[in-house]
Amino acid sequence: MNQSSQPPFVPFDPTPPTGPGASASAAQGNNDSDSTWPGWIGGISIAIGGLTLLASCCGMAGIFSMKLFSGAMPIKFPDAPRAMMLGMGVDLVASLVLSTLLLLGGIATLRRRSSGPRQLRRYAFIRIGLAIPLLAIGFWMLGPATEWQAGIVRATNEWKETQKPPLPVSEDERAGEIPGEATFLQRAQVVGGCIIGLIYPTILLIVLARPHRREEIARWES
Repeated sequence: MNQSSQPPFVPFDPTPPTGPGASASAAQGNNDSDSTWPGWIGGISIAIGGLTLLASCCGMAGIFSMKLFSGAMPIKFPDAPRAMMLGMGVDLVASLVLSTLLLLGGIATLRRRSSGPRQLRRYAFIRIGLAIPLLAIGFWMLGPATEWQAGIVRATNEWKETQKPPLPVSEDERAGEIPGEATFLQRAQVVGGCIIGLIYPTILLIVLARPHRREEIARWES
């Protein structure tokens, strides 16, 4: 009589697998859970991105409110030059986009999502790539800003002279009515702001370029 062959009975063994492969996998998991760089990279990115986003929103609100509140002031200040408004608008839009990218990348990195480091790298490359254009815009805005400042001084002096009795206007205030060249300090502030803005993107690229961190990020997918 033919009988169907049955596979041998193997009892369940609750002991976890052992061996070189299992030990390496467990060690990698422990190292990933013990790594602290996602916490501080994510936290710093969230802080910088959030503050920059807030500053960008405040700056954009300031541009729109400039016209709104200018009529309520006793001194008739001149309107900001179009070139200056255009430069400020470009800078604010770039800051808004970059800060949003940095904020979202920081949150995803803090949660150990592989999309976080990708967004942070994208932010760093875009920020470094925009360094020269933003520096050029900063120098370009110095001329219109100096003219606008002279117009504000002139409007203030004219308001003083129309008061009854007229308010005194000093020689220094008279000299401020004439637009001058941008000072060394103003140019240094533009260059310094550009250099400071490149520090954190460079740190991100260095930290995320380490081979063992790339391997760890790849394991976040699973």
